[in-house]
Order: sequence, then C-alpha cells, then structure tokens
Amino acid sequence: MDYKNYIEKTKIYIDEHLSENIDAEKIASNAGYSLYHFCRVFKEYTGESLMTYVRKKRLDIAREEIEKGRAATDVAMECGFETSSGFARAYMRKFGERPTKRMHA
Repeated sequence: MDYKNYIEKTKIYIDEHLSENIDAEKIASNAGYSLYHFCRVFKEYTGESLMTYVRKKRLDIAREEIEKGRAATDVAMECGFETSSGFARAYMRKFGERPTKRMHA
C-alpha cells in the first residue's frame, strides 16, 4: 500500500492545526489509522517520529514570529508549548541560540 499520499495529507493537517493541542493519537485518527501503525509508517516515510516532526514545525513557526519581534513567551504558548522553559530548551537544541535573541537585528 502506498502511504505517501496519507503522509502528505497529514503534513497539511499538522500545518493547519499547529497552534492547537494536537497529539499523535489525534493525528493518526485523522489519517484513519491506529496510533501504532500510523506512527510506524510516518517514521518510515519521513525518517523522524510524528511528534518530532510536529515539534520541529512548531519551532520553525516560533522562530519566524520571534524574528518579527514578537515576545518569545507569547510565541511559545501560541505554538503549543506548555512552558516557556521547555520551549527555550527545545529552541536552543534546534537553533543553537536562545529564543529571546533578536534575529537579523
């Protein structure tokens, strides 16, 4: 079975729901598959776990907003992070700098 179409539709769904409290079960259900099966297929096709993909997408959006001058704490909450400290750690791991640093200033 070719899952590529399902994976692409899922990526669109994720993009449209990034600011919401989406989890792997909700995403798999939207795709019409069991959690275990969908997570396995997603990783096979993308090379990363489903929630790693979601976190990276959220961080990319957060970086864009911070570059526009928005406050990191506001952006963290809007991008679905539960705490600003958790957001700061994830941001630092991905981008190698603190989220409060102004980009292109």
